[in-house]
Amino acid sequence: MDLTSFMDNSRPSDYEYLIDPAPQYALKLINLRKNTHVLIIYGDMVANYEGRAKSELGELMPRLVISKPDGTFMVHEATKREPRLWNPPPSSLYATIDGGVLILRSVRASPREVVVVEVPVIRFTAALKLGTTINYRVFGREEDMVNAIINNPSMIEDGLQILAREYHTLVGDIDILAKDSRGNLVVIECKRSQAGPEAVNQLKRYVDYLRQKEDKPVRGIVAAPSISAAAYKFLRLYGLEFRHVEPKS
Repeated sequence: MDLTSFMDNSRPSDYEYLIDPAPQYALKLINLRKNTHVLIIYGDMVANYEGRAKSELGELMPRLVISKPDGTFMVHEATKREPRLWNPPPSSLYATIDGGVLILRSVRASPREVVVVEVPVIRFTAALKLGTTINYRVFGREEDMVNAIINNPSMIEDGLQILAREYHTLVGDIDILAKDSRGNLVVIECKRSQAGPEAVNQLKRYVDYLRQKEDKPVRGIVAAPSISAAAYKFLRLYGLEFRHVEPKS
């Protein structure tokens, strides 16, 4: 096992790993890189959590620990997206050896929460230097669909004129209020994924409110990538419309 790559503090590496390491070597890598690298520890382990509640992973089995420089600490198993046990940042990681067993303690000060992991069998340990996106933006949101329609109303139909976005009413805020080429008010309800019956019912509430308030014809349009069969049935029943609009990817 070559340990020189991470024993030299003057030469930090973007990634370092140990396969089937002795506990003291895994401990050295963890303590050396815990504040700068994402750590991965894979092995047979047990774990417990104590804080606002208590929980325990008492059966010794293969699990995966991920620790991040900001204090994020997670214990993963073979299923589910979420970890079984975890501590959010800012938490502090303390690694020790007790009787030849690697002990990991993640401590959050306020509220006090502690995750303790015992790893008697260490199969793999790695330290990875990862980046952080500064200007992170989520695409494909309803807001992006609204912006796209406002910038190009012909996505819905030719001659459409945008009057307002997030138009406030007593029954909720309308995503887009517009006027068609014949002068009719048009209510547009945007959904980033398949539109269901609730989206249609919501649109109907807006349309009914404006029809009563303005005393003139009002059209209603659901804009979404797709619409369910049940929602489409209600759409036809209420005399409303559907437009296929894909969110930005």
